[in-house]
Amino acid sequence: MVQSETARRGDDWVVVRVNGDLAGQLWTDAIRHTLRDHYVDDGVRCIRLDVRRLRFLDNFGVATLVVLQRESQQKGKRLLVEGSQGQVRDKLLMTGVLKLLERGG
Repeated sequence: MVQSETARRGDDWVVVRVNGDLAGQLWTDAIRHTLRDHYVDDGVRCIRLDVRRLRFLDNFGVATLVVLQRESQQKGKRLLVEGSQGQVRDKLLMTGVLKLLERGG
């Protein structure tokens, strides 16, 4: 199960904390809709995902992060992933998307 919450927000940026396991289509769809509905389409220019508390990431989760990053970029925004560690960092490194997500495109 994955959960997200707004940790901090400024005029044109937001930090969203992601907790739990980002795995399987049900949970990845939930995070996609949450972020897209509440952050990608509103006034923020930079969306920072704090994944320090994310314990597990599968291929659906990686694909979701890449899609969200691409959608954000198409709207003139940046999506950054911060604080990856353990299995989550290993998975992002193994799939070759860590640098893309850490620098925002």
